[in-house]
Order: sequence, then C-alpha cells, then structure tokens
Amino acid sequence: MKTHLLIMGALALVLGVGSRLVLPGSMTRGTAPEGPPSARRGGVAANGVIEGARPEIALRPEITGTITAVHVHENQDVYRGMLLVELRDGDQKYQEQLAQADVALARADLDKVRNGERREKRQAAAATLSAREALYQQLKSDYERSRTLFERRAVSQEKLDGDYYAMARAQADWKQAQAERDLVDARARPEDVAAAEARLAAAEARLELARVELAKTRLLAPVDGRVLQVYAEPGETAGQATARPVLLMANLSKRRVRAFVEELDVCRVRVGQSAAVTADGLPGKEFAGKVAELLPRMGKRVPQSDASGEYKDLYYREALIDLDAADELPTNLRVQVRIAADAEEDLR
Repeated sequence: MKTHLLIMGALALVLGVGSRLVLPGSMTRGTAPEGPPSARRGGVAANGVIEGARPEIALRPEITGTITAVHVHENQDVYRGMLLVELRDGDQKYQEQLAQADVALARADLDKVRNGERREKRQAAAATLSAREALYQQLKSDYERSRTLFERRAVSQEKLDGDYYAMARAQADWKQAQAERDLVDARARPEDVAAAEARLAAAEARLELARVELAKTRLLAPVDGRVLQVYAEPGETAGQATARPVLLMANLSKRRVRAFVEELDVCRVRVGQSAAVTADGLPGKEFAGKVAELLPRMGKRVPQSDASGEYKDLYYREALIDLDAADELPTNLRVQVRIAADAEEDLR
C-alpha cells in the first residue's frame, strides 16, 4: 500500500513539473513579465540600449595610410567639419602640384588660341611682308627692263631668263609672307578654341581628383557630437579594411533608448506612449520618456539580458524612445523599458 502511495505521489510530481515546462504562459522571455500579452497588465516590458540623438558613428579614413596626427581626445565635443585625424599625405600633395601645373599649361594654351600671336610677332610678320614685296617689285622692274633690252637685242637670252626666275622666286616669297601675316592676324577657329577648352577642362578635372585624394588623408567630423573613444595612435595604419575604427563618436544632444519589443507585444506599442526606463547599475532611479518612432520591420538584433531561460529565437521590433532628462546615462548601456500600453489594449 505504501508502495502504491509513493508511486502515485511521484506521478503527480512529474505531471506538475511537466505542465510548467509545456505551458507557454509559464516560460520566461528575457526581462518581460510572465504570461501572454492578453494576460499582462501594467504595460509592455522590453530590453534596450542607450543611444545619443543618433546611433554611434565608427569613423575610418577613406584610404589606407599611416596616421601622423590625432587632433582630438575622448569625451571632447567636436563640430561638423572639424579635423580629427591626419594621414601621411606626401604622395597626394605631389599629385596635386603636378595637376596644378597641367592646368596652368592648358590655360595658357587656351589664352594663346583665343588671343592669337603676340604683337611683336605680328609686327615681325608685317615687316617681312613689306621686305618681300619690295624685293619682288625691284626684281620685277629688272625683268621688265631686261625684256625691253632683249627686244632690242641689247641683252642675251640668258640674262632675260635669269631676271625672270629671280622675279618669280621673289613673287613666291612675297606670297608666302602674305600667308604667314594672314595666319598671324587670323582669328581663332571655333574648333581650335573648343579643343583648347576641352584640354583645360580635362586638366581641371585631374586637379579636382588630386585634391579629392588629398582630402581623403584628413578625417573630418561628419556631424556635431562628442568623441566617445579613440582607438588609434600616430604611427598606426588605418583605413576602411582595418578591424577597428580610428575613433567612435555620437551626437549626445539628447538621450534615446532603442528598445526591442517582442513580436507578441508589437501591436500594443504606438508612437506617443509614455515609457519608464531603469538600469541595473542605477538602482532606485527611473527615467521617463516617450515612444518617438517605431521601425517598420522586425529583426533579431537585440542585446541579451543573460537571464536564465531567455528565448534567443524571437523576432523584435525596434522602438526609439526619447528620454526627458538622462544625460548621466552612458551610451550603449543596457536598460529595461516598460511602455505604458493603452487600457483598451490591455482589455483585449
């Protein structure tokens, strides 16, 4: 009889423990209250992390190089465009100087095409033309005199032919001088101007590329904010492929909580609801805020609370909560959030 009683007691104990393991309402999900949403009262609980006005920004230079100077320190306020870090930039400066020289040459060529030859060269061409014309006129007169004398049989055929060819050469030289003078005085052709302008534009584009490459050796603050942590020192190599950023910064003009609302509570949270935030490291303190934004997608990106029995495979919706006064809270601090759900939501 006692044996039967012992067996019955053991079965009852096993059934009781099994029911607690099977029933979903009895399982713990992170720091949320026990039971399904329809049975909860007093709002929606969620884990979260402290952020600034915007999430933290990990900064790296656009190109890989050796750090020569770090101009900021941790906990320093910076403004947009402020110089934070410099890389070695000797090669980039030489490329910029070469590009500047190319631009100067291209601009000079364009000015030459537009303005034509110098005044001195025009004067020289005009003087050459006058001299060639005078020589031609003289040789032409000699030929005409020789022809008259040849008709009178006073000169030989050889003399007449010599004077003729001398006159012809002088005439050709005079015409060549005319062509050179016209070329010097001529206005630039549109196609020549267009070609010179294109060469200048290409040189200026190469200069801008050189300046962009030089600018990449200077890491500037993208927004106003505060330097949270500096990871690199002068002499180290930094770039997009390095494991750690050069520094971490954030806009700390206000504090926000990025809360991770479980999928079973998503329909109970709306923009404008009030929220209370607590942290394990600040016992007895509570920070008030309001839900400012709900992200339009679900995800699994959530900080774990390390609570025993916490589910790891749930989907969450991120809710951004603006805090009223919480400047003492450091960024990336894990906190607990309770969002005040509407009464009508609790009764459903």
